[in-house]
Amino acid sequence: MQDPMGDPHGNRLDCHGTPRLDDLKAVAHDDCPVGMVIEMPEAPLPRGKIETPAYSGSEIEEEALRLQEAIKQPMRWDLELCRALAPLTLEINRLKREQGVFLIAHSYQTPDIVYGVADSVADSYSLSKDARDAPQQTILFSSVRFMAETAKIVSPHKTVLHPSPEAGCSLSDGISAQDVIDLKEAHPGVPVVCYINTSAAVKAECDVCVTSSNYIKICERLPGDRLIFVPDRFMGKHLQTALSDKEVLVYGGECEVHANFTGEKIRTWRNSMDDHGVDLVVMSHPECDADVLEESDVVGSSEILKDEALRMASKGQRDFMLVTECGTADRVLAESDEDLNLIGACVMCRHMKSTQLEDILQALRDPRADQVIELDADVIESARMCLDEMFRLMD
Repeated sequence: MQDPMGDPHGNRLDCHGTPRLDDLKAVAHDDCPVGMVIEMPEAPLPRGKIETPAYSGSEIEEEALRLQEAIKQPMRWDLELCRALAPLTLEINRLKREQGVFLIAHSYQTPDIVYGVADSVADSYSLSKDARDAPQQTILFSSVRFMAETAKIVSPHKTVLHPSPEAGCSLSDGISAQDVIDLKEAHPGVPVVCYINTSAAVKAECDVCVTSSNYIKICERLPGDRLIFVPDRFMGKHLQTALSDKEVLVYGGECEVHANFTGEKIRTWRNSMDDHGVDLVVMSHPECDADVLEESDVVGSSEILKDEALRMASKGQRDFMLVTECGTADRVLAESDEDLNLIGACVMCRHMKSTQLEDILQALRDPRADQVIELDADVIESARMCLDEMFRLMD
């Protein structure tokens, strides 16, 4: 494994530089001097491969100011960059209104998407419900593919657009429907629980789907004393610890982002902060290994981490370490009314960050066949049962 708090894709930086996102490599920092606030990667520039209407100077200026004010990171998202992005966000929002499109974005998308064009931003559980309940008949899902498939499963009558069909996921891509079939044959009668980071075909073979915000609660409610959990081995280990009265059979997948954090590095940061009188709150995603979670003050989904950081900030907490994908830090910075210090490391998901505004605009104007989610009816039917069971157990 690569240096856990360094760049898993070979693009390590020192503290005084930030990388471009053009090559979609992850970034993290672990060799900054003590007390230095984390630096985030540079904002992506428009590729310049798609034309937009000639909006007036005043329209562009107003939109640029709106973007910069919403994102709240003027050093990374300066006014010049926001002016360059403004024609794209203006045109996307115009087309959304004209076409009746509901645009959903996961929290790990870049801030220009999250705060520039998205109608709904959250973690997987909330977004799956939003896709189901939205009155619009066209959903554009700015995310990775399995999330767009989930939207199609819960709303099969709707058109679901996915601007970046190449955007995969190490968890989803690491398990197949046949793998689940083999597990069921090896353990007959044992319920199979799948994390939402799985393909529609995998969901179709499972009994219930879970997300990072509800997996413990749902598995507590399942009958019997055994269950199979796929595909994330770290979440499975955490689940086994939480469910002392059940045996959890765990698959061997992992998130390529969260697998790069270690408890040793967390301890090093916390000890350094303690030595300098910094009251550091460590917040981690359950896709991290157990030794990371043991060193954490808060464990939860990206939405839970964001909400808890904002709640604690309103009570006076200022120093946080967000052990997860960099998009969570973007949201905390944008949505906090306080000046916060985000210390330590974050890692960027190359899959989530592969979507840019131009991709969304192109998919709205003239979607290619591979940007329209199509699933076999039998897969939708079986996978819908898996997701409906999640909704039932959470009601």
